[in-house]
Parts: sequence; structure tokens; C-alpha cells
Amino acid sequence: MNRSEVATLLGAAAAVDPKVPQPDPDVLDMWAAILDDVPADIAAEAVREHYRRRVETVMPADVVEHWRIVRRDTAERRHRGELTAHARRLDDRGLRAIRDGVTRVTAALAVTRGVDPEHAEAEADVRRAWLAVTCPYCRAQPGTRCAGPGGRPLTKTTAHPARLDAAFAAMTNQGETA
Repeated sequence: MNRSEVATLLGAAAAVDPKVPQPDPDVLDMWAAILDDVPADIAAEAVREHYRRRVETVMPADVVEHWRIVRRDTAERRHRGELTAHARRLDDRGLRAIRDGVTRVTAALAVTRGVDPEHAEAEADVRRAWLAVTCPYCRAQPGTRCAGPGGRPLTKTTAHPARLDAAFAAMTNQGETA
């Protein structure tokens, strides 16, 4: 902020707080030196927020602290957005790599057992089909495991019988429409 912006800021603060220092040259120089990197609109926002929460006279440190918090929050939001975007890319690539790996392993195991690899992959798809439907019993969403009464994933079975039935019905209906 420069001297004229500081004078405007102090004038606005003086409208609600008579104890705000009058903008004489020394006060303007000192506040401008302390707030030199703070944008004027952020400083005005800091003064508004200060008087909404406190009754003490606003000081340059209050404005600087508000500016520090705004910068930190902005950086955290940007960083969080980058991490989320990066995680999504990793998820897509990772899932594709996992699916490709599962297909290769299934084919290799089928060859060692003397089974047609395409038949083995179709069989594996059937075993995984329950993950593609919502469980009517526990309401587990597609891609997530069924949960027991305490909300913990099932350990003794892969899914509730109702979900397995729903997956079978979905596969049967899909075969009829194709």
C-alpha cells in the first residue's frame, strides 16, 4: 500500500473508531512501510473483519495477519486442487494399469492350467460383476465392498447374497439387450 491508500484506509477506520490515529505524515509513512506488500482491497477487508469481531483499534499488525491468512488459504486451496487433480490422473492411469495387469495374470494362469485365456477372463469378469452394482441390502455403492451392521467391510463373504443376485440379474439383462 502507498501513503494515499493508507490515508483512505485510516479514514474508513476512523468512521467507526474515533481512536484511530489521524493520518499525519509520520503515521502515513509508518503504516505504508509496514503494509507495503498488502493490497489495498485486502487491507480494507481486514479492517472490516477486524471491526466485526473486535472493539480494539485496528493496528497494522492486524492487517498484516489478515493478509498472511488470505495468502495461506489461497495457497492451500490451490495446492489442494492440484493434489486432487493429480490424484484423479493417478487413479485413472492406475486403474487402467491394474486392469491390464489382472488381465495378463489371468491369461497367464489360464495358459498354465490349460484353459482358454478368453474363457478365464470372462470367468473373472463374472466373479467381479458384484462390484458393478449397488447392494440392495447394505446400500454399498458400485466399486465399494459390502458392509456389515457396524459399517465395516464384510470379511467372511465378498458380498451380500442380494448383491450377488442383483449382479447376476444385471449380467443376464445385459446379455439379452446385446
